Amino acid sequence: MPTYLFYPRRADGVSLIFIAKGADNDLDALELASDIAAAHDCAGVFVWEAAADSGGDRFVGEVDRQSRAPRSASTAAEA
Repeated sequence: MPTYLFYPRRADGVSLIFIAKGADNDLDALELASDIAAAHDCAGVFVWEAAADSGGDRFVGEVDRQSRAPRSASTAAEA
């Protein structure tokens, strides 16, 4: 099970903490990010998959707390 890093962010985009949790896939991680956004006083949550090797972490997407709608990295690239 991959480890995902969740960064609750303020309105200015700054994250002061992160939460590491396992999820089965990107969709499950984005759903978990919605729960984290609802539980924290933040503007949204950035989601990254932790690197399994030295290749670096992978950006998965973002959840906006107001809409609680996930925005994946592929969706963001299309916008």
